[in-house]
Amino acid sequence: MSRRSAIRRGGAALALAGAAYLLGLSATQVLEVGRAGPRIPVWPGEVVTLRYTQSMYGTPVEERLRVEDGRLMLFEVAASDAALEYLRIESRGPGNAALALEGFAVPADSVGGHVLAAGGREVALASVTPEEGRVAVRLARTSRFAVFVHHLKESLP
Repeated sequence: MSRRSAIRRGGAALALAGAAYLLGLSATQVLEVGRAGPRIPVWPGEVVTLRYTQSMYGTPVEERLRVEDGRLMLFEVAASDAALEYLRIESRGPGNAALALEGFAVPADSVGGHVLAAGGREVALASVTPEEGRVAVRLARTSRFAVFVHHLKESLP
């Protein structure tokens, strides 16, 4: 093979790799909110929050989760002392919770007004179509192109 031929093949391989990236064949991690709901790109170390009103005490609760190793790691629950005690959490601040989750679900008829915040977006879980009486939130891997197409569908009237 001549030097010129090798350079052409190398250039073609680079162009193909760039096209695959642009067409979305590379995978990215997303937070799936319901089966047909938003897909929010998230990165390792990013903090995801779930805010709601605790039904027994009527006080705000914020659960903070970090994206780590393909899971959501609950590392802090911020709430009133009474709500923390109800949840059996003994201290305040980062590190007062430690739970690895593949995902979680919120009952569709929950009265807490759950709002999920991630990637600069906020999603009221009541606005997401439930399945089997709940809204599931989980990490998934998908192509960048699929995220782009899903975002386009969300923005249509």
